[in-house]
Parts: sequence; structure tokens; C-alpha cells
Amino acid sequence: MELKSDARGLFIEGMTDSTELSSYLQRKFKDEDIQNTYESLTKNHIKTARSQDITPLSKFWQILDQSYKKIPPLKCDKGCAHCCHTGVAATKVEWDGILNNVLKNKIDLQKVIERSKRTIERVREALRSNKSLEQVDWHRLVINQPCPFLGEGHACIIYEDRPLDCRLVVAFRGQCESKKLEHAQRGVVIEETVGATVIAKIQHDQTPKFKRRKFQGVQPLKLLQHWLIVWQEKNNKKR
Repeated sequence: MELKSDARGLFIEGMTDSTELSSYLQRKFKDEDIQNTYESLTKNHIKTARSQDITPLSKFWQILDQSYKKIPPLKCDKGCAHCCHTGVAATKVEWDGILNNVLKNKIDLQKVIERSKRTIERVREALRSNKSLEQVDWHRLVINQPCPFLGEGHACIIYEDRPLDCRLVVAFRGQCESKKLEHAQRGVVIEETVGATVIAKIQHDQTPKFKRRKFQGVQPLKLLQHWLIVWQEKNNKKR
């Protein structure tokens, strides 16, 4: 992890794993502020989602988008897709949000799967191997390959419901010119600090009470290619 600094404060440059990001954010923000932000999001803002007829996750996405508007304008723009060529992971509740987007916008997932056949087959092969899931370097399987949901004009076709993994890569100092993500940074706003736990809380609240005893507090992540395989296999069984 490389920490850098400019007039806007400390930041992490480029892609970082969740452990590095979590450690950095805990050093940047006070524990009290982190806790207050979490409680505000889960007890106040998220609960207003029902009155607005949107899902709690959609409400959280709105809040996160608004938090970035409080700081210097993003340089990220439609068609700038260098950060869309790496492994993107999502929880079950995030995947459900993507499926809602797919249904609403009439996106053909079979075409999405066909377009991303190369990386999906790599993930499928890894799943069929005798290795444990912990032994597989999932991101290496799909690195430098376009995200399954990257459409024409290098635009995300599920942008409004893209997962947290995507939302945490932002650029304020300049637009990235390569997959090195030379201007991308993370650790900008405090809402990032509690993002994963807010999503876990949303998942917990949506889990039937009789199943909550199995809830471990942290939701397992799967690559989008993995979720597409799960969706495809589920639909094949229905036939």
C-alpha cells in the first residue's frame, strides 16, 4: 500500500485490497466518527428508503454518491473505463440489486455471459478444480479483461447499481490514462469506511429471522463472473 498526499490530504493511490483499505481508513478517521456515521446510515437514512419506495441498498448508493459531491469534482467520466478491467466482487445483496437493474432495463444476461465468455470460463474452471476457494487468486483470472457489464462506448450498463467495489475507485486529481489507474484513489470519504458493514447490515435485515442464526456478519464476496455462473446454472435448472 502506498500512501500519498496532496492539497486534499492523504489518500491511497490505485487499487488496494480490502484489508489495506480498512486499515488505512481506521487510521484516517476517528473511531467515534466511524461509529456515528454507521449508526446514522443504518438507523436514519436507510430506514427512509421505504418511504421513498426504493431499496435500502439503493438509498445507501445515493448517500455515497452525494458524499463525493461534497469534495472536488470527480474526473471520472463516461467512457473512461480503465478501472473496469479488473476483478469486481459483490455480495449477495449487491448482486440482487444488479438483477433488479437487469430486469428494469431489460438487459439480456445471456448476451452478457456470451460477451464475457473468456473470463467466465476461467472462473468456471477454477470452481470445478479441487482447490479450496481460498487457494484461488480470483482477480488474477480476470485481470486486464473488461467487466461483463461494460457495454458499448465503454459505459457501465448497470451503473446506478454497480457494487461497492466499483464505487471506491475514484479520481479527483486527473483522469486516468491507462489501466495503471495513475490518478485513482481510495479512502476519500468516511462513508467508505462503513460501506461493507452497512451492506452487511442491509443483508442481515433482509435475511429471514430463522436463518439469521447462521449470519456471520460479513457477507461472502463473489466475482461478477461467479454470480453470472450461479444465475446461469439456476436458470438452466428451471428448464
